[in-house]
Amino acid sequence: MYEQIFGKYPQVKVINYVLINPERSYSKKEMAVGANISRVTLDSFISELEDMGILIKEGLSYYVNINSKIVKTLIKTQITLAELAMNEELSKTGEAIGEALSDEEFEKFLDTFDYEVDIDSEIEKIEHSDGVSITKQEFSDLLENKAKIISSNNLNTEMILTQYINLDYDKRSMNYG
Repeated sequence: MYEQIFGKYPQVKVINYVLINPERSYSKKEMAVGANISRVTLDSFISELEDMGILIKEGLSYYVNINSKIVKTLIKTQITLAELAMNEELSKTGEAIGEALSDEEFEKFLDTFDYEVDIDSEIEKIEHSDGVSITKQEFSDLLENKAKIISSNNLNTEMILTQYINLDYDKRSMNYG
């Protein structure tokens, strides 16, 4: 939320990232990757965050100083901004999404699809940042715009493939930097 207001400055990105879960510890690498900045950039200002009392360093780990007045204010502000954004979005729609489906109705809805998905393995892939696999036929259907879009008008949601990896790609020319 802070990035939308204050811009995508590295300090803002790090603060935004660590405030998502302020009670856990972070390594420098985790903060840099989570904030989508380089480790060198993080090293250039992390001591300033310590000096301001936002972060506390213990060994190689960093913690959000939840007792700091600055951090308490940042968290309250983040919550307030999220509530304002949520209320604004709700006022834009002007219509209720509807009642939640019962377990039976949800199972019936899922049974209408003509394919099987191993939810546990897909969740495992997502949690471990692995790719989601599709068959060659599904890939060619996607390229020919024949892919199915699963949607519900009542829920206003869609499942859309946003990325794919061509396995025939010459890995020698890939940039791993």
